[in-house]
Amino acid sequence: MLINILCLSGGRLAETESQKRLMVFLAEKNQSVVGIGTVGFNIVDIPWDRRSFHEDKAFMLRVIEGAKNKLGWETLGYSPNEEYAEKFLGTFRKLIERMTTDDIIDASLDEWLSEADENDPVKCGFPKCAVHDTYLSVHGCQVCTD
Repeated sequence: MLINILCLSGGRLAETESQKRLMVFLAEKNQSVVGIGTVGFNIVDIPWDRRSFHEDKAFMLRVIEGAKNKLGWETLGYSPNEEYAEKFLGTFRKLIERMTTDDIIDASLDEWLSEADENDPVKCGFPKCAVHDTYLSVHGCQVCTD
């Protein structure tokens, strides 16, 4: 549910290639497809691009705010637990706020992109779900498959 609401918000807010990549990265964290307990990640493992970090960090904070304001929730077939969402989004916000360029692992972006095959959404123009307006990952729509 929590990745879903971030994907819903980010799908509506992403404009640049690096912002779209961040949303695809989050969409890949689909425990319904990959398995419960196997999709966690550290903030430093996000494929940050040092060249656009400050803009991308501001974008991620807008995505969190959008999720908090229920951006895209009207496309869901359920009502997320708002108390739980608020708590998670607050914690995620703090982690993003603390992130600095010194924390970036330069290899993360290159490794993540090198693992993508030619049919991966990050190499195919960032397709979106027609129902939820989220960026697709190799697993399809995060929200549809949840």
